[in-house]
Amino acid sequence: MKKILILSLLAMGAGLFLALQLANDPGYVLIAYGNWTFETSVFALLVLLVVATIVLRLTYLLLAWLNPARFFRKADKQTTATK
Repeated sequence: MKKILILSLLAMGAGLFLALQLANDPGYVLIAYGNWTFETSVFALLVLLVVATIVLRLTYLLLAWLNPARFFRKADKQTTATK
């Protein structure tokens, strides 16, 4: 329990430090490929990556839940277990 408390406090301290640093200097990210360029701040890029990760994970979970083949795999496991 103490370990979780210490890790939580360290994470909050690191978050506070990063927030203060980004408030002073938001940073700048430039990605260029050919004629295409992408410019943003570091914070906006981090938010974009977190949102993209959440959307991809939710999409994967939705597709896994909607997969009709999962019913056949369960039936195959049950029939081989009873043999």
